[in-house]
Amino acid sequence: MIKIKLRDLENIISHCKEESSIEACGILAGKIEDSDEIIVKEVLKVYGCRNELNSPTEYRIGAEEQFRIFSEIDDLGLDLLGFYHSHPHTFSRPSSIDKKRANYYGCSYMIIFLDFRERRRVQGRGNLCDLSKPTFITRFF
Repeated sequence: MIKIKLRDLENIISHCKEESSIEACGILAGKIEDSDEIIVKEVLKVYGCRNELNSPTEYRIGAEEQFRIFSEIDDLGLDLLGFYHSHPHTFSRPSSIDKKRANYYGCSYMIIFLDFRERRRVQGRGNLCDLSKPTFITRFF
């Protein structure tokens, strides 16, 4: 289970909106609690990153930026929980590139899909949702 404060989720969505022509990306840090056979990842810090590919279909966090953030996570005594990125023009299903690059064992991968159209029907975890306002959809894989 992932726990994330509304403020942090709003910051992620804001970052994705600012970078709406390309895939926005970032890193999630926090604490992992393992109790009663339930693993809970609590997001305590969100790092919005620069997509060095500047691409609408894939992302890459630069090595120096990633190293700096990983070092800060260690210095703060936090755990690397995962990564987020947006799909500005496609749904939140992981692409073949997403699946291939999701190689940090134990990390969660969050995809944000921003839907700016007035009315859209979307498939979500087996349920068909009718969305009448601009919204976002997240999917973890």
